[in-house]
Amino acid sequence: MADIGARRIVAAFASLGAAATHAAVAPSHFTSWPLSGVFFFATAVFQAGWALAVMRSASRRTVATGLLVNAGVILVWVLSRTAGFPVGPHAGMPEQVDRVDLTAVAFQAAVCVLALWSLRARHARGFRSSLSAAAVIGAVGAGVTGFTLPAVELAGSHGHGDSHGHEMTDESVPHSHSSDDDPPELPHDSVGGTTGPSPAAGETREQEPPSQPAPNHPHPPGTAPHDD
Repeated sequence: MADIGARRIVAAFASLGAAATHAAVAPSHFTSWPLSGVFFFATAVFQAGWALAVMRSASRRTVATGLLVNAGVILVWVLSRTAGFPVGPHAGMPEQVDRVDLTAVAFQAAVCVLALWSLRARHARGFRSSLSAAAVIGAVGAGVTGFTLPAVELAGSHGHGDSHGHEMTDESVPHSHSSDDDPPELPHDSVGGTTGPSPAAGETREQEPPSQPAPNHPHPPGTAPHDD
């Protein structure tokens, strides 16, 4: 513990947080593009392994490898959110940015900054006692866990791979509410009834004789009506 500095502890836990986030979103990426799911699983395995390796030995090769890989993953993420992947089923279509992505990118950016700092520093300052190292490990672990768990739960709740905005649901497609099976409505005339079918070309509709008006005066019972 005397040889392990605070930078190595923070970098290791940040790498573990990024690994957990990538592992959580990897299954949903398999549904849209299996190669994308393999990429996320491989990234998660590397980040978890690098966290264990940097805690055991902070060699320049180990630190430089973590810096290059995490920086490359960030560049791939930026490309996918701006211009879109050049290959795949959704080539050239930018993806949406959500909380899960930002959490993983923040962890990877922290790894890159700490790794670059370690490469430029000549000597690493360790802890004076194991108790102080354990306190820092507990504090950093709790902080990283507090940011990682909500992102992992969000990735598992709505399916990160299905929320990139590539798929179009039935609700997003405009459609008519009328059914083809419904009979066409007949136009109404001015009186309120429905008119019959229009006559064919060359035919004329016979006009119905007007109804006889009712007489203006009543007739006594037993007498026949007569014309006035």
